[in-house]
Amino acid sequence: MTVIVTKISGGITQLFNTETGKVTLKCKEDSALMYIEAFGGIVRFNKKSATATVTGNLTTLHSCDVIKENDSDFKESLSVIIEKKKRIC
Repeated sequence: MTVIVTKISGGITQLFNTETGKVTLKCKEDSALMYIEAFGGIVRFNKKSATATVTGNLTTLHSCDVIKENDSDFKESLSVIIEKKKRIC
């Protein structure tokens, strides 16, 4: 088995398992938001060293909240993410 590890922007580490074809994202952010398409929600990292591990579905959370599409602050959080991406690109 080979796992390809790639560091991507925003403190995210992507792991790709060549045997199973599964992509795992390990996120580590400081009070940040990240949209995760796999489960259709936004993870809010509440403090430094907060972590979320995603493998198709959310599997572990540490000092994080999940904001789903029907939550009242979803649109605002998504706007923050989009604005941040615009500044990075």
